[in-house]
Amino acid sequence: MSDQLFSAKPSDSGEQSEPSAEQIAAFIDKHRDELSRFIVRKLGSEDLSADILQDAYLRLSRQQTQETIENPRAFVFRVVGNLVIDYQRLSVNRLKQDVDDDTYNAVPEQSPGPEQRYQQNQRLQAIHQALAELPEDCRLAFYWNRVEGLSHTEVAARLRISDSMVAKHLARAMRHCRDRLKQH
Repeated sequence: MSDQLFSAKPSDSGEQSEPSAEQIAAFIDKHRDELSRFIVRKLGSEDLSADILQDAYLRLSRQQTQETIENPRAFVFRVVGNLVIDYQRLSVNRLKQDVDDDTYNAVPEQSPGPEQRYQQNQRLQAIHQALAELPEDCRLAFYWNRVEGLSHTEVAARLRISDSMVAKHLARAMRHCRDRLKQH
């Protein structure tokens, strides 16, 4: 079987002929092992390989092209690769659609329960308290850098201090908060 399967060859009437379903099946079968390894490497499942190859056969048998395909092997791999991508996109939504209501409702909520919210509030209050204990320049340097995302240079300009002093303020604030949170 030649790899010139998809070369558009003139028929007896002078028109280009499309490959037959048997030729496409034989071509895919010839490269089945290589295609299957490619699919398994992408999707991590041997079970999906046969399905993807069946879809590739269907897509190729419906393919109508007026152009000569120079590299049929690469063309088939591109078709299979596109089917793998399609499968990956659909599988993200498939789980949401395939789950019945009872199973969906049995999945625990992602939001924290009352005990976790209480612990988070306690921790947040401890952080606020720790920051309130810091000198104003240290607290502002920490807030502007960690909350507002300003660089050391921008913080230094606002506080009219050096970049190294900003780094010292941040280190002090972090150390202080860490020590206070150990107590909670």
